[in-house]
Amino acid sequence: MARRSTGATVGAWHVEAERAIEAGGFAWTVLRPPSFASNLLRFAPLIQAGEPLPNLAGDSRQAVIDPRDVAAVAVAALTGDAHDGRRYDLSGPELLTFADQAAILEGVLARPVDVTDVPTLDQVPAAMATGVAWARAGGAAYLTDHVPRILGRPAGTFEQWAHDHREAFTNPRE
Repeated sequence: MARRSTGATVGAWHVEAERAIEAGGFAWTVLRPPSFASNLLRFAPLIQAGEPLPNLAGDSRQAVIDPRDVAAVAVAALTGDAHDGRRYDLSGPELLTFADQAAILEGVLARPVDVTDVPTLDQVPAAMATGVAWARAGGAAYLTDHVPRILGRPAGTFEQWAHDHREAFTNPRE
C-alpha cells in the first residue's frame, strides 16, 4: 500500500509545491520516490577505505528505487498526456534496510562492507534529522506497482543497480 506524503513529518515543502503546481492550470504529473539507490554513493569513500558505514535509518525498511526507473517514468510522463494530473509513489521491487543494502553491496564487491548503527537522532546531521526520523518511523516502507505498470517491465533491484555501479565503490575518485 502506498503512503502519500502529507507533509506532516517530511516534505511539507513538497506537498505545498504540488498544490501550487496543481492550481497553476497546466498539465502536471508528480513523481514521489522514497529512497534512491544512488544515496549509497555518498559512502563510496568509506567503502573504498574499508571503513564502516553509518546507519542512520536503523532497522527501518525502505522502498529503495533505481534512479533510472524514476527517469524512465518521467520520460513516459513528459512524452504523452496519459499521466496528466496523476501522482505516482514510485518504489523499487523490495523493502530493504540499510544493513540489507550494505550486505548486497558486500556480495557485489566480494569484500566486507560493515555498518555501524547511529542510535539517536542527536547524532544525525540537523539537515537530515526530520527525514531520518520519518524513515525510522516507517514512512518509506511501502511498495507500489507504479513503475512496472507505467514502464511495462519490473522495477530494477538494488542488487542490479549495485552491479551496474560497482566501479564507483572500487575506484577512488581522482
